[in-house]
Amino acid sequence: MAEQFNKRDLQIILEVNRKAIEIETTVADQNEEIIDLLGANKDKQERLEEKLDKVIENNGKIIDKGEAISKDLFKIQVLFITGILALIGQIIEIFLKK
Repeated sequence: MAEQFNKRDLQIILEVNRKAIEIETTVADQNEEIIDLLGANKDKQERLEEKLDKVIENNGKIIDKGEAISKDLFKIQVLFITGILALIGQIIEIFLKK
């Protein structure tokens, strides 16, 4: 009876060990998959950061161009108003001379 008991205990221990090895193998496979996914996500994040940097850089250039255009428009407006004032002055002179 003791021999059967020991044999049965040994079978249970071997089955538990087999299950533990299966679980460890599954966990190792899952860990490898997680590491691969993290690496892929890191690559995507780096590419997105590069694209974002380019967008920010281009946005700065656009703002600078917009400011330059605004300055040019202001100069044109000043010249236009100056021309209109000179024209009005000449028209007034023409009417005053008559």
